[in-house]
Amino acid sequence: MLVHRRQFLRMSGGAGALLAASGRFASAAPKSGRAIIDVHMHSYPVDAEMPNPLVNPISGKTLAIANGAGHYAACLAEMKRHNVVRGIVSGGNGDRLQAALQWQGNDPARFVAGASIRGSEDTPLPDLAVLRKGFAEKKFRVLGEVTAQYAGATLSDPRYDPYLALAEEFDIPVALHTGTMPPGMTQDPCCLSARGDFGRPSLVEDALNKHPKLRLNLMHCGYPYLEDTIAILMQYPQVNADLGAIDWLLPRAAFHSYLRALVEAGHGKRLMFGSDHMFWPDAIGLAIEAVESAPFLSAVDKNDIFHDNAVRFYKLEA
Repeated sequence: MLVHRRQFLRMSGGAGALLAASGRFASAAPKSGRAIIDVHMHSYPVDAEMPNPLVNPISGKTLAIANGAGHYAACLAEMKRHNVVRGIVSGGNGDRLQAALQWQGNDPARFVAGASIRGSEDTPLPDLAVLRKGFAEKKFRVLGEVTAQYAGATLSDPRYDPYLALAEEFDIPVALHTGTMPPGMTQDPCCLSARGDFGRPSLVEDALNKHPKLRLNLMHCGYPYLEDTIAILMQYPQVNADLGAIDWLLPRAAFHSYLRALVEAGHGKRLMFGSDHMFWPDAIGLAIEAVESAPFLSAVDKNDIFHDNAVRFYKLEA
């Protein structure tokens, strides 16, 4: 879930309402000692200005981060604090490809760069030759975050076919934004053709059948489309889902209810931890704590979600 400055102002301006809805300030994550992989991270160009003031919409905490370089330093500090040993990162605003490569270049043992694409007028699709070169040289190991919904489309739209074919060719997993969007997106000048219904996971079926070797991550676990998410996970074994954003933005009871339904449906081996911290590095800890506090998850479930499922799906070194 990538947010622009206008979206941020709407979200941070509603911090009080979000806090009331969540009914708590999330605490720091407990020290479990387990290694964690965050499959849903975002970076910004080093000189990109951060919103001022930068206030976490859930905790209400004001963060002293002025630019993309400060954002990277704060994210890295949070990762070390919570033993997040790997992060799959895609670019946010600005030059999305270079922003992700910057993090990977800073710490290649920790970060895996994803190629973020959209396909809208203000964020056109990159040249296929650029991605082919990036995949061949292993600079990019993920195609995503793909934000087709913001462009008023689904992954099954023909405009994405060449990119999915390229991902198949290089065995590159695709990470797709699914589910809902920040408030007011359909009225934002960037995304006037966006619609909530385009986030339904069921709308990826044509793409999956046209590209049967594709590995697909349903970002945000398709929230709130639970039945769609379960149906796709049941039908397509090459699909996984991540918990990004819903694990810290949702009220705790709502998140646990959604997560429990997915686990009880038999998909605990297909769920991956993601923070989708966006502008707010402290959201990494909030997201970890939300999963850690789920009373229905066993120790094995937590190890799968926090680490092992991502190793298998993204073919990472253990």
